[in-house]
Amino acid sequence: MNILAISPEAGITTSALATAVDRMTEAFCRVGTNVITCSPFYKQRIANPESYECVFRGEERLHHKPFEVYRATGSLHTYIYNDEFFGRPYIYGEPGVPYADNHIRYSFLASAALEYAVATGFVPDAVLGHEWGGALAGHMLRTHFAKEFGNVQFFLTVHNITYDFLVSDTEIEKLGLPGDDYNMDGYEYWGKVSLLKAGILYAHTVLLPSTGYRDTILSTNLSGGLTGFLRRNAGKIKGIQFGVSYDTWDFNRESKLPIIGAKQKAKAELAALVGADFSDKLLVYAHIDSESGNTTETLSTLLADFAALNTFVLVGIHENMPEREYFNAVAAEYPNSFCVRPIGETTTNLQKYLAGADILFAGNVREPSTSIILKALAAGTIPVTGRENGVANLLVSYQDSNADQANAILSDDANNPVLMLRCIKKSLEIYKSEDWNRLVQNAYTFRYEWDRTVCQYLITLGEH
Repeated sequence: MNILAISPEAGITTSALATAVDRMTEAFCRVGTNVITCSPFYKQRIANPESYECVFRGEERLHHKPFEVYRATGSLHTYIYNDEFFGRPYIYGEPGVPYADNHIRYSFLASAALEYAVATGFVPDAVLGHEWGGALAGHMLRTHFAKEFGNVQFFLTVHNITYDFLVSDTEIEKLGLPGDDYNMDGYEYWGKVSLLKAGILYAHTVLLPSTGYRDTILSTNLSGGLTGFLRRNAGKIKGIQFGVSYDTWDFNRESKLPIIGAKQKAKAELAALVGADFSDKLLVYAHIDSESGNTTETLSTLLADFAALNTFVLVGIHENMPEREYFNAVAAEYPNSFCVRPIGETTTNLQKYLAGADILFAGNVREPSTSIILKALAAGTIPVTGRENGVANLLVSYQDSNADQANAILSDDANNPVLMLRCIKKSLEIYKSEDWNRLVQNAYTFRYEWDRTVCQYLITLGEH
């Protein structure tokens, strides 16, 4: 199968979007798919940009702007460049202030990627757009590229439904969008043009990062006012679980120690790293970032209870989170049972926190793929979370008689402090027992690779 993928980010290490697109591209290649992933050539963000060479020059047909295509030996990515659009210091704009012409920049990206496919004779069986930045390829297949690709279906992966770009309706003609579809059931959003809605409207199938996320956005107002539109298009919205890279998250991959011994070693190393005495306490890790959902609220309610139990709580938090000062104050009050450490900009800290922890305390997280839970499992760390979370359908909650299968301890409501505390107490009851060791083993041996994700993608893309 030939796939043309179009993403506003790929091959850079600045975001979860780029990481997911990179992993997906790698997995497509591993299973024998011929994929071209096109993204902008952000020279200031890509490692060793001098190793890339221009392999093509042309003019795209939507805005009639020149573009260059860059590739490097061994790279899986194809980069589109135009200095006017992508030679800027930021990707989408200065922090909090997006570039006003982002709709032009990323419609140019889609047009140039399709033009490159035409010029090089690459005939895709499917075009896969990522986020709102790749969404406008859908209507271009039906309009500007109908002669070459009129029968090619467009699939849109929405990594996070809350991200969109809105522009005035005066820009409709510049985007080449059909004016008749500017309405509530089309791409209109509160009097403006929504690039995300346009992508969903013209997509054959919309793919989300987990089945749980699909259920959530169709049943709640998480989708920021798009719920009605999404429900009307529910038949073409599908959740496919995103995987994780075990080369990164399996802390025991090289040493291959028995997992119980490996966890004990990692816990001791973590105690030395953070300067804390975990003793024989149950080490609970709470991950606080922009997608941690109600974890902060639920955890805060239970702090006094944690202090009275045989637990130690380690909070990993991004430095820009407003809750950081509060948790630092709590750590000063409960130094023998609570500490706060930065997550950092790389995966290094999180890898160590998860490897050393016994439990991941995850409230009703907003992360679409809930990859933090998969990462915890890869570290042999037991997730304590809700049955409604994105990957809950892949988890088996511990009961007294199912230790051979269980890999998590699930609450009926992760927002309910009483129910979550009950899960913690259940963990303490079995901690260091044979049942606990089985849970750790089951968690660690669970695998959801990116290859599983793209196999489901290929089945879906092949159904058209």
